[in-house]
Amino acid sequence: MQINLLSNILKESDGELLFKLLSDSFISKNKDVETFLKEKSVQSTKLCTSATYLLYKLDSKADLLGYFTLATKMLTIKPESLTSSQAKVIKRFVSLDSDTNTYRLPAVLLAQFGRNFSENSVSIKGAELMKVALERIEKAVLLTSGKITFLECELKEKLIKFYENCGFRLLDNVIYSNTSKELIQMFRVI
Repeated sequence: MQINLLSNILKESDGELLFKLLSDSFISKNKDVETFLKEKSVQSTKLCTSATYLLYKLDSKADLLGYFTLATKMLTIKPESLTSSQAKVIKRFVSLDSDTNTYRLPAVLLAQFGRNFSENSVSIKGAELMKVALERIEKAVLLTSGKITFLECELKEKLIKFYENCGFRLLDNVIYSNTSKELIQMFRVI
């Protein structure tokens, strides 16, 4: 299995072709995850607004096992959305902004996360993909700053359970995506 940044792949002479081969066969249960990879990841990479990592095999065919996208973003948390133990953790890294009555802290956003559900793919287990993502996030915060990573996911029990099993904690807030889907934020201390 190879793990590579999309930006590195695109720098190669046949990089665009390799990416097309990999992404064309990618099928996700979440169409937003699939659409981002196929239609937005290259532009986002070129604009340096996010970093997309591809996990793939190049045996007899190109097989994209899964991918994830990271970005730096300010996480804004209302104190009332935190449990007392969560507030204790957050207060170690940032103080309450008295003007907005929120905690605002730089964090690594796990912006996209998906494995390949194509029957032609070997794929990868979600926990294995998350392990790779968290390793990259840890390296990023060591090189820069911060101690928090977060994600936004649909209000689906199975998804929330998966992320909780990966060490993420649920924030008691609902946000809305561009498509008006209800999403919940979850965070993890690195």
